[in-house]
Amino acid sequence: MGKKLVIISLLSILLIIVTGIGGFASEKGVVYYLSPNQFDEMQTSASEMIQDAVERAGYSCRVMVAGNEDSNLQMNQLENAITQNPEAIILAAVDGNAIIGGVEQARAAGIPVIVFDRVISGTTIDFTSVAGCKRIGIMAAHEIARLLEEKYGEPKGSVLDIMGDPGDSYTVLIEEGLQETMEEEYPDIEIETKIAYGWEATTAANIADDYLLANPDTDLVFPHADHMAVSIASVLQTKGLNKNDVMLVSTAGMPSGLQLIRDGWMKATVEQPVSAQAEGIAMFLDDIIKGNEIELGSYEVLGIPAELVKESYGLELRISGSVVKAENVNDPMFWGNQVGD
Repeated sequence: MGKKLVIISLLSILLIIVTGIGGFASEKGVVYYLSPNQFDEMQTSASEMIQDAVERAGYSCRVMVAGNEDSNLQMNQLENAITQNPEAIILAAVDGNAIIGGVEQARAAGIPVIVFDRVISGTTIDFTSVAGCKRIGIMAAHEIARLLEEKYGEPKGSVLDIMGDPGDSYTVLIEEGLQETMEEEYPDIEIETKIAYGWEATTAANIADDYLLANPDTDLVFPHADHMAVSIASVLQTKGLNKNDVMLVSTAGMPSGLQLIRDGWMKATVEQPVSAQAEGIAMFLDDIIKGNEIELGSYEVLGIPAELVKESYGLELRISGSVVKAENVNDPMFWGNQVGD
């Protein structure tokens, strides 16, 4: 009897090791998710939401984290995942160019590669699920213009624009949408752009601190993610500024960003629909793995409008974001209000 119990226990341990954290393997098999970091609320929440969506679709999901945006570590993780012959690999790339060789290895091994959030355009991808990032930049531009018009009676003023890491398509496309809209529709708004490499909140805070010292009449700061906005709000408070002396607008819709709006230190954030992006992958996962043809066109993901298009690098599901302000900040539809439920 004792030997039998030991054998059963060893088999259970072996099964957990084989299937990864999350328990026993689903009959549909294993899917890996490679996350670029876990230092901000968007990435930690995305990992949880992807794992939940993939498991509800009938697969086991193993999450691997590339430390603090370490592209070499992520390449090693991708190569290790390939050796396990999973049903698919979901990837949020640290560096969309550096990871191309690994993506091509996976697809050559017959493993579909699904990109989450950070577009990889330099090779063929089986499926990409993204926020409409350029659209987020356009929406941010209109909200910034509205706030400046509210202040001056017309859309004019000065904006410090702080991008995240330029290796991340999320910030690059936001910048593209912002700059095009400002140039075409709001030429009297002056924009100075700086870069917070690695999405470091401390870097963003130092940029804002130095810039506001030299340019105290700046009207608004636009960091491209809420975790950077939190650090910048601390800079404003340290300088003894009152709420809205320098306005803040951001993107992502993180819990901390929504709290900044509630506290009055930020005017708005343009939500990145993280939960819908994760669910969008789950919606099409069976078809992607089986290699079935997927119809292009309009869809709805968790009640949010989405469009599936064919890009040069493959299928791309684009999901709309929303502007979050004081009047709607507590709406349960926003993923930042769902975390911890």
